[in-house]
Amino acid sequence: MSELIFILLFFGLPGVFGFIMARKRDKNPYLWGLLCGIFPFFLVVLRMHYKGPEKPKDNVSPPA
Repeated sequence: MSELIFILLFFGLPGVFGFIMARKRDKNPYLWGLLCGIFPFFLVVLRMHYKGPEKPKDNVSPPA
């Protein structure tokens, strides 16, 4: 029983985190969940690919 818990924690948690992060970043969640479950390093890759929401630039010039 303890081996099953270890396997679920070791492979399951990174897979779930990868799935959630991919959904937030408009990536394929099933692919990224599988990749992160097998190779947890892909969580770092997925984190680095996120640009964040683009901020609109105001065309207001500073006061002179």
